Amino acid sequence: MAILKDCFSKPSCEVELNIKFVNDESVKFHIYFRSGHAFPEVNTEIVCLKRDFLKLLDDLQHIDNIHLSMLEFLDPGLCIYHIPEYGTYHFPGYGLFQMPEQERQENEPRIKLIFVLDAGEKNHLSATGCGPALCLIVKMDEIKEFVECLIVDVNQY
Repeated sequence: MAILKDCFSKPSCEVELNIKFVNDESVKFHIYFRSGHAFPEVNTEIVCLKRDFLKLLDDLQHIDNIHLSMLEFLDPGLCIYHIPEYGTYHFPGYGLFQMPEQERQENEPRIKLIFVLDAGEKNHLSATGCGPALCLIVKMDEIKEFVECLIVDVNQY
């Protein structure tokens, strides 16, 4: 089991992954989205290729602080969008903005991850890439700890 919580002093959102089955070809896991007491828990079971699961974990450890990225399996079920804190953003009416280099070096970068479950795949057996989502703001060391925990769980099978 691995849990990734938002990096605030009182975290209110978390993603939990529980590995349920692993063989040479595939991984089955349960994923839970929790957003505190104000919202219901969302969860589902996902089965994907083992190599895709391990690739997604590796990709998650190598996201950067400037570029947007979309991480997903070949099989539908889960997609993770990454929005860097220090990327270049367009603000309607104002134009492009990027935090000055000095401020980027002074602060420990935080990363916004948006986990999206594929409701189309679960409801209609047709992947859409759309469905319930949970957004977390985390630090890179928290991502690495989350990934390492999942790799240990996969290797225990």
